[in-house]
Amino acid sequence: MFDARQTLELLYLLVKKELKVRYKNKFLGYVWALVNPFAFAFVYWIAFKFIMRLEIVNYSLYLITGMFPWVWLSAGMVAGTRSFVVSASLIKKAPLPRAILPLGNVAQEMVHFAFALPVIIAFLWFAGEIRPSASGVWQVPLLLALQLAFVYPLALGFALANVYVRDIEYLVGIGLSLLFFATPMVYPITMVPEAYRRWFELNPLHALMQSWRSVFLQSTLDFNHMAYAAACAAVTGVIAWLLYRKLAPRVGELV
Repeated sequence: MFDARQTLELLYLLVKKELKVRYKNKFLGYVWALVNPFAFAFVYWIAFKFIMRLEIVNYSLYLITGMFPWVWLSAGMVAGTRSFVVSASLIKKAPLPRAILPLGNVAQEMVHFAFALPVIIAFLWFAGEIRPSASGVWQVPLLLALQLAFVYPLALGFALANVYVRDIEYLVGIGLSLLFFATPMVYPITMVPEAYRRWFELNPLHALMQSWRSVFLQSTLDFNHMAYAAACAAVTGVIAWLLYRKLAPRVGELV
Protein backbone atom coordinates (compact mmCIF):
# COMPACT_ATOMS: atom_id res chain seq x y z
CA MET A 1 0.00 0.00 0.00
CA PHE A 2 1.15 3.52 -0.81
CA ASP A 3 0.87 6.25 1.83
CA ALA A 4 0.25 9.90 0.96
CA ARG A 5 3.95 10.79 0.76
CA GLN A 6 4.77 7.86 -1.52
CA THR A 7 1.80 8.67 -3.73
CA LEU A 8 2.93 12.27 -4.14
CA GLU A 9 6.48 11.13 -4.91
CA LEU A 10 5.14 8.72 -7.52
CA LEU A 11 3.01 11.47 -9.05
CA TYR A 12 6.06 13.73 -9.22
CA LEU A 13 8.10 11.01 -10.95
CA LEU A 14 5.33 10.28 -13.45
CA VAL A 15 4.94 13.94 -14.40
CA LYS A 16 8.72 14.38 -14.62
CA LYS A 17 9.05 11.31 -16.85
CA GLU A 18 6.26 12.46 -19.16
CA LEU A 19 7.81 15.92 -19.51
CA LYS A 20 11.22 14.43 -20.33
CA VAL A 21 9.74 12.09 -22.94
CA ARG A 22 7.69 14.87 -24.45
CA TYR A 23 10.62 17.22 -24.95
CA LYS A 24 13.35 14.69 -25.67
CA ASN A 25 15.34 15.58 -28.83
CA LYS A 26 13.11 18.61 -29.47
CA PHE A 27 15.09 21.78 -30.22
CA LEU A 28 12.33 24.22 -29.28
CA GLY A 29 11.36 22.31 -26.13
CA TYR A 30 9.04 24.39 -23.92
CA VAL A 31 8.05 26.62 -26.85
CA TRP A 32 5.87 23.81 -28.18
CA ALA A 33 3.64 24.21 -25.12
CA LEU A 34 2.80 27.69 -26.45
CA VAL A 35 2.60 27.07 -30.18
CA ASN A 36 -0.58 24.98 -30.23
CA PRO A 37 -2.88 27.40 -28.31
CA PHE A 38 -1.48 30.45 -30.11
CA ALA A 39 -1.85 28.75 -33.51
CA PHE A 40 -5.49 27.83 -32.86
CA ALA A 41 -6.23 31.30 -31.52
CA PHE A 42 -4.64 32.88 -34.61
CA VAL A 43 -6.68 30.73 -36.99
CA TYR A 44 -9.97 31.51 -35.23
CA TRP A 45 -9.02 35.19 -34.97
CA ILE A 46 -8.56 35.37 -38.77
CA ALA A 47 -11.73 33.36 -39.45
CA PHE A 48 -14.09 35.15 -37.08
CA LYS A 49 -12.60 38.65 -37.02
CA PHE A 50 -11.85 39.20 -40.70
CA ILE A 51 -13.95 36.66 -42.61
CA MET A 52 -17.10 36.45 -40.52
CA ARG A 53 -16.46 39.99 -39.15
CA LEU A 54 -17.39 39.23 -35.56
CA GLU A 55 -17.51 42.50 -33.65
CA ILE A 56 -15.93 41.83 -30.26
CA VAL A 57 -13.68 44.28 -28.45
CA ASN A 58 -10.21 42.81 -27.78
CA TYR A 59 -11.19 39.62 -29.58
CA SER A 60 -7.60 38.30 -29.67
CA LEU A 61 -7.46 38.53 -25.87
CA TYR A 62 -10.84 36.83 -25.59
CA LEU A 63 -9.48 33.91 -27.63
CA ILE A 64 -6.14 33.59 -25.87
CA THR A 65 -7.58 33.64 -22.35
CA GLY A 66 -9.91 30.77 -23.23
CA MET A 67 -7.66 28.77 -25.55
CA PHE A 68 -4.85 28.00 -23.08
CA PRO A 69 -7.09 26.56 -20.32
CA TRP A 70 -9.04 24.66 -22.98
CA VAL A 71 -5.89 23.04 -24.40
CA TRP A 72 -4.96 21.90 -20.89
CA LEU A 73 -8.45 20.50 -20.35
CA SER A 74 -8.75 18.72 -23.70
CA ALA A 75 -5.17 17.38 -23.83
CA GLY A 76 -5.38 16.17 -20.23
CA MET A 77 -8.71 14.48 -20.89
CA VAL A 78 -7.50 12.68 -24.01
CA ALA A 79 -4.19 11.58 -22.47
CA GLY A 80 -5.88 10.57 -19.23
CA THR A 81 -8.44 8.46 -21.09
CA ARG A 82 -5.60 6.49 -22.73
CA SER A 83 -3.46 6.26 -19.58
CA PHE A 84 -4.35 2.70 -18.51
CA VAL A 85 -3.96 1.29 -22.02
CA VAL A 86 -0.62 2.93 -22.80
CA SER A 87 0.75 2.01 -19.35
CA ALA A 88 -0.29 -1.66 -19.55
CA SER A 89 3.20 -3.01 -18.85
CA LEU A 90 3.63 -0.76 -15.81
CA ILE A 91 0.25 -1.78 -14.42
CA LYS A 92 1.06 -5.47 -14.75
CA LYS A 93 4.55 -5.23 -13.27
CA ALA A 94 4.26 -2.68 -10.46
CA PRO A 95 1.76 -2.66 -7.54
CA LEU A 96 1.01 1.04 -7.88
CA PRO A 97 -2.28 2.86 -7.19
CA ARG A 98 -3.74 2.82 -10.70
CA ALA A 99 -5.80 5.98 -10.23
CA ILE A 100 -2.56 7.96 -10.23
CA LEU A 101 -1.89 7.29 -13.92
CA PRO A 102 -4.63 9.55 -15.37
CA LEU A 103 -3.84 12.06 -12.62
CA GLY A 104 -0.25 12.16 -13.88
CA ASN A 105 -1.44 13.01 -17.39
CA VAL A 106 -3.77 15.75 -16.21
CA ALA A 107 -1.11 17.17 -13.87
CA GLN A 108 1.44 17.18 -16.67
CA GLU A 109 -0.85 19.33 -18.82
CA MET A 110 -1.41 21.59 -15.82
CA VAL A 111 2.36 22.10 -15.58
CA HIS A 112 2.42 23.10 -19.26
CA PHE A 113 -0.35 25.59 -18.60
CA ALA A 114 1.47 26.98 -15.54
CA PHE A 115 4.61 27.48 -17.65
CA ALA A 116 2.52 29.37 -20.20
CA LEU A 117 0.98 31.78 -17.65
CA PRO A 118 3.77 34.40 -17.88
CA VAL A 119 3.38 34.42 -21.67
CA ILE A 120 -0.40 34.88 -21.39
CA ILE A 121 0.05 37.77 -18.96
CA ALA A 122 2.68 39.37 -21.20
CA PHE A 123 0.35 39.01 -24.19
CA LEU A 124 -2.48 40.68 -22.26
CA TRP A 125 -0.16 43.50 -21.23
CA PHE A 126 1.27 44.31 -24.66
CA ALA A 127 -1.53 43.34 -27.06
CA GLY A 128 -4.42 45.39 -25.72
CA GLU A 129 -5.74 47.93 -23.29
CA ILE A 130 -6.20 45.34 -20.54
CA ARG A 131 -3.62 45.47 -17.74
CA PRO A 132 -3.67 42.39 -15.45
CA SER A 133 -3.67 43.36 -11.80
CA ALA A 134 -1.25 41.96 -9.24
CA SER A 135 -4.22 41.54 -6.91
CA GLY A 136 -5.44 38.73 -9.16
CA VAL A 137 -2.33 36.56 -8.67
CA TRP A 138 -3.83 34.63 -5.74
CA GLN A 139 -6.86 33.76 -7.86
CA VAL A 140 -4.86 31.70 -10.36
CA PRO A 141 -3.90 28.84 -7.97
CA LEU A 142 -7.54 28.61 -6.91
CA LEU A 143 -8.63 28.12 -10.52
CA LEU A 144 -5.76 25.70 -11.16
CA ALA A 145 -7.04 23.54 -8.29
CA LEU A 146 -10.63 23.83 -9.52
CA GLN A 147 -9.81 22.77 -13.07
CA LEU A 148 -7.64 19.89 -11.82
CA ALA A 149 -10.52 18.72 -9.60
CA PHE A 150 -12.87 19.03 -12.57
CA VAL A 151 -10.77 17.29 -15.23
CA TYR A 152 -9.24 14.46 -13.22
CA PRO A 153 -12.46 12.59 -12.28
CA LEU A 154 -13.60 12.75 -15.90
CA ALA A 155 -10.24 11.44 -17.13
CA LEU A 156 -10.31 8.65 -14.53
CA GLY A 157 -13.85 7.60 -15.45
CA PHE A 158 -13.11 7.58 -19.18
CA ALA A 159 -9.82 5.74 -18.58
CA LEU A 160 -11.70 2.95 -16.78
CA ALA A 161 -14.32 2.78 -19.52
CA ASN A 162 -11.61 2.73 -22.19
CA VAL A 163 -10.16 -0.45 -20.71
CA TYR A 164 -13.46 -2.20 -21.40
CA VAL A 165 -14.38 -0.43 -24.66
CA ARG A 166 -11.35 0.87 -26.58
CA ASP A 167 -13.53 3.15 -28.71
CA ILE A 168 -13.97 5.49 -25.74
CA GLU A 169 -10.71 7.36 -26.42
CA TYR A 170 -11.91 8.24 -29.93
CA LEU A 171 -15.35 9.26 -28.69
CA VAL A 172 -13.76 11.55 -26.09
CA GLY A 173 -11.78 13.32 -28.81
CA ILE A 174 -14.88 13.79 -30.95
CA GLY A 175 -16.95 14.92 -27.98
CA LEU A 176 -14.37 17.55 -27.02
CA SER A 177 -14.38 18.90 -30.58
CA LEU A 178 -18.16 19.34 -30.38
CA LEU A 179 -18.01 20.83 -26.89
CA PHE A 180 -15.43 23.37 -28.06
CA PHE A 181 -18.15 25.15 -30.04
CA ALA A 182 -20.91 24.41 -27.54
CA THR A 183 -18.96 25.86 -24.60
CA PRO A 184 -18.65 28.40 -26.46
CA MET A 185 -14.98 29.24 -27.01
CA VAL A 186 -14.72 31.43 -30.11
CA TYR A 187 -17.85 33.53 -29.72
CA PRO A 188 -19.60 35.04 -26.68
CA ILE A 189 -22.64 33.32 -25.26
CA THR A 190 -24.63 36.50 -25.88
CA MET A 191 -24.67 35.52 -29.57
CA VAL A 192 -26.67 32.40 -28.75
CA PRO A 193 -30.44 32.93 -29.24
CA GLU A 194 -32.30 33.43 -25.97
CA ALA A 195 -34.34 30.26 -26.49
CA TYR A 196 -31.20 28.10 -26.43
CA ARG A 197 -28.85 30.10 -24.22
CA ARG A 198 -29.92 28.38 -21.02
CA TRP A 199 -28.74 25.03 -22.40
CA PHE A 200 -25.34 26.50 -23.19
CA GLU A 201 -25.10 27.96 -19.69
CA LEU A 202 -25.72 24.53 -18.16
CA ASN A 203 -22.47 23.33 -19.72
CA PRO A 204 -19.96 23.29 -16.82
CA LEU A 205 -17.10 23.83 -19.27
CA HIS A 206 -18.60 27.23 -20.05
CA ALA A 207 -18.54 28.11 -16.35
CA LEU A 208 -14.92 26.99 -16.08
CA MET A 209 -13.70 28.91 -19.13
CA GLN A 210 -15.61 32.03 -18.12
CA SER A 211 -13.96 31.85 -14.71
CA TRP A 212 -10.55 31.96 -16.36
CA ARG A 213 -11.57 34.88 -18.55
CA SER A 214 -12.85 36.80 -15.54
CA VAL A 215 -9.50 36.38 -13.79
CA PHE A 216 -7.37 37.21 -16.84
CA LEU A 217 -9.42 40.06 -18.26
CA GLN A 218 -10.97 41.61 -15.14
CA SER A 219 -8.78 40.32 -12.26
CA THR A 220 -11.93 39.17 -10.46
CA LEU A 221 -13.34 35.80 -9.52
CA ASP A 222 -16.72 34.87 -10.93
CA PHE A 223 -18.05 33.04 -7.89
CA ASN A 224 -21.29 31.92 -9.55
CA HIS A 225 -19.48 30.18 -12.39
CA MET A 226 -16.86 28.78 -10.02
CA ALA A 227 -19.48 27.41 -7.63
CA TYR A 228 -21.30 25.70 -10.49
CA ALA A 229 -18.07 24.19 -11.86
CA ALA A 230 -17.08 23.04 -8.35
CA ALA A 231 -20.48 21.39 -7.82
CA CYS A 232 -20.16 19.54 -11.13
CA ALA A 233 -16.61 18.50 -10.19
CA ALA A 234 -17.88 17.11 -6.88
CA VAL A 235 -20.60 15.06 -8.61
CA THR A 236 -18.21 13.64 -11.23
CA GLY A 237 -15.68 12.96 -8.47
CA VAL A 238 -18.14 10.78 -6.56
CA ILE A 239 -19.15 8.94 -9.74
CA ALA A 240 -15.51 8.36 -10.72
CA TRP A 241 -14.66 7.07 -7.23
CA LEU A 242 -17.56 4.59 -7.34
CA LEU A 243 -16.56 3.43 -10.81
CA TYR A 244 -12.96 3.02 -9.70
CA ARG A 245 -13.91 0.88 -6.73
CA LYS A 246 -15.99 -1.36 -8.96
CA LEU A 247 -13.88 -1.58 -12.11
CA ALA A 248 -10.25 -1.04 -11.05
CA PRO A 249 -9.60 -4.64 -9.88
CA ARG A 250 -9.99 -5.91 -13.45
CA VAL A 251 -7.87 -3.25 -15.16
CA GLY A 252 -4.71 -5.38 -14.96
CA GLU A 253 -6.46 -8.30 -16.66
CA LEU A 254 -7.92 -6.29 -19.53
CA VAL A 255 -5.19 -3.88 -20.61
